[in-house]
Amino acid sequence: MFKIRYKSHHDVKDIILSKSKRKLRLPQSYWGLMEKEPEDLDGGIYVHVPFCDKICSFCNMNRKQLDNDLEDYTKFLVKEINKYRNKIYIQKKKFSVIFFGGGTPTILKPHQLEVVLSTLREVFPLREDYEFTFETTLHNLTWEKLEVMKKYGVNRLSIGIQTFSNRGRKLLNRTYDQDFVKKRLKEIKAKFQGLVCLDIIYNYLDQSIEEVKEDARIVSEISPDSVSYYSLMIHDGSEISKDLNSGEKNFDYKTERDKELHDAFLDFLLESGYKVLEHTKLTKGTDSYKYIRNVHKLKDLIPIGIGAGGRVQNIELYHLNRLVSFYSLDTEDVMKLKKISGITQYEDVQLEKLSNIVKEKYNEIYEVLKELEKTGYISIDREKNLYRYTKKGIFWGNNISALLVEKYLENRL
Repeated sequence: MFKIRYKSHHDVKDIILSKSKRKLRLPQSYWGLMEKEPEDLDGGIYVHVPFCDKICSFCNMNRKQLDNDLEDYTKFLVKEINKYRNKIYIQKKKFSVIFFGGGTPTILKPHQLEVVLSTLREVFPLREDYEFTFETTLHNLTWEKLEVMKKYGVNRLSIGIQTFSNRGRKLLNRTYDQDFVKKRLKEIKAKFQGLVCLDIIYNYLDQSIEEVKEDARIVSEISPDSVSYYSLMIHDGSEISKDLNSGEKNFDYKTERDKELHDAFLDFLLESGYKVLEHTKLTKGTDSYKYIRNVHKLKDLIPIGIGAGGRVQNIELYHLNRLVSFYSLDTEDVMKLKKISGITQYEDVQLEKLSNIVKEKYNEIYEVLKELEKTGYISIDREKNLYRYTKKGIFWGNNISALLVEKYLENRL
């Protein structure tokens, strides 16, 4: 049914953007909202640190190799945070999520983390049950930094492991070998009272079925609160891409092999007590990943830092660099498309919620769902009025989201 697999919800967002025209707005349209009371008291904050002290071979994200001590960027972040100080819109809200991404946010030194985090906590009011995430690698997460993070309320770590295989770690340019990584993760779990979440990559060059099962076994042994697992995405500009183009390395991608490795990882962890949270995330039940749930619901997300993107109501914004930011307006239809993509990321999809979004197009979309049921991608629970992805459907989940988006788009945009 599907020829090319979409590996991430970002692929679905790209389809939405390609099908719709962006309506640019002036900065005043965004900052004008900051002088008004919010319509929704909930929201999130995203802080981007686009620096790494070691670049993974697969990465082409908005980051660059560290070439200074980041004092200047620390001052810049504080300045950006302070733009929101005393704004009516901000002070009336209770933010439920903060997310530090990158790059590698823990590349900041302890005193730099201290000034950024203390300023952030002064400016933004939080709900009592907030989720505060830091992305990190193992090699630059020192105990001193962890204590600073804990001091200011960080309660969730997202650690980029990618693989425990020593061969795979060398290929992906990861620091440390398997034994050290396992030991360090166990120490972190013992010292950190918050959630510990891992990122794993499968189907990297020549990965064996034994290697992917070993990754799953070690994940089960470490017992993180959740694990994200992604098929290797090779982007232009990454070191692996350059090696493939030069002929130095070879990778014959086959969807069948991708699914075989995906299912081996998924099956092992489902049998170990994990359950599906999203198409590419498993949880022990302790991690609900509030950040991405807010994003999927189109909640306000205040972006801070170079490379940070977010939204307030129907205005999206992206900070390209220190001087240039783009502001655009989402039409009602575009917001519906993003909501369709959002609610269809999870194992169970409530049909009433889908119907409330697509309204008059629901009958057409339901016909698509019935066809997906016939072909084994989903099962429809008509009594509970929901559909659930099968294992096959989880693998093709982002394609299914894209299919429903495109069905809604027919004869509209």
